[in-house]
Amino acid sequence: MKRISLAFSAATMAVALAACQSSGPIHDNGPVQASRPTDAVQGQWFDTSGVAFSNFNGGVFETRANDTKEKLAEGSYRFASASLIEINLRSLARGTQSKVNCALVNPGQLNCTSSSGQQFSLTRRGSQTG
Repeated sequence: MKRISLAFSAATMAVALAACQSSGPIHDNGPVQASRPTDAVQGQWFDTSGVAFSNFNGGVFETRANDTKEKLAEGSYRFASASLIEINLRSLARGTQSKVNCALVNPGQLNCTSSSGQQFSLTRRGSQTG
């Protein structure tokens, strides 16, 4: 009888310890991210062709012409991983919607590919890096 009681106590303890383990810190909204990747792209980025610049701000994306400052595109962005940004944008000039994936290759450069296969790069200028 004593063996059954010890075995039951050991099994109960194992279940209780297993229940205390988790894959990481969890709050009401799910797992907590160690860093905020949106900070990595927030701010102004320039098209290497010199035609336009893009602003990233809190999940909102827009592109404007360098010369006239006219808004050319708008949309939203999100991080698919720590270094991959997915942009959903709407071209105001063409009235079309598309997706663009950008790889953050370093704090000052984004290499992007549109859903149609067009490739381009965006860079930061001066003290905006980091």
